[in-house]
Amino acid sequence: MAVEELRVSGSVKLRGPLKLGSADVSGSLSIEGDVEVGVLEVSGSARISGNLIGREIRASGSFNVKGTLEAAELRVSGSVEVSERVKVGVLDVSGSMRARDVVVSEARVDGGVRVGRLTGKKIVFGKDSEVSGLVVGCEVEIGRNAEVERVIGDRVIIRRGAEVGYVEANSVLVERGAEVEELRYVKDAEVYEGAQIHSKTRISELSEKIVCGE
Repeated sequence: MAVEELRVSGSVKLRGPLKLGSADVSGSLSIEGDVEVGVLEVSGSARISGNLIGREIRASGSFNVKGTLEAAELRVSGSVEVSERVKVGVLDVSGSMRARDVVVSEARVDGGVRVGRLTGKKIVFGKDSEVSGLVVGCEVEIGRNAEVERVIGDRVIIRRGAEVGYVEANSVLVERGAEVEELRYVKDAEVYEGAQIHSKTRISELSEKIVCGE
């Protein structure tokens, strides 16, 4: 079924596959099956039992996808949970997100993220963000007072007050006041005075293959 514009302010249940030009959900929407959409805005709650392909997805409410999610842009200020793979060009999270496997070109996280694995070219964790899972990227910046579990990157920057469990990088910079439980580096590690590094080891190569060319 193809629908150019869908607006949901009450409670609606639909059966896919669906092709939507745009959808605005301020109420409750449940879709059984796969969905393809141009622009999707969720300020209420939405649940998709299948896969979702979209151009731009904005979730300020509660959003659950049981299958995979693919989009050019995904912006989360509410709560998003995806059971399978997430593949997006630009990811912006100021709310909370849970997913098993996330692949991005660029990501900015200012909220809370729980992932099995987050992979991207450029990944920035803003001030006070909380990230659990493995992060793999070409350029990874961990902002002030952020908490990140595991990072493997070509170039990693850890700002003041950040706490990181494990860092593995070709080049890494750790600012004053940051704390790293275990640091492994290939080329160089610039550690400011006042940073806490509990374990520091030089290694011959990264445990993950990271391709950072254009």
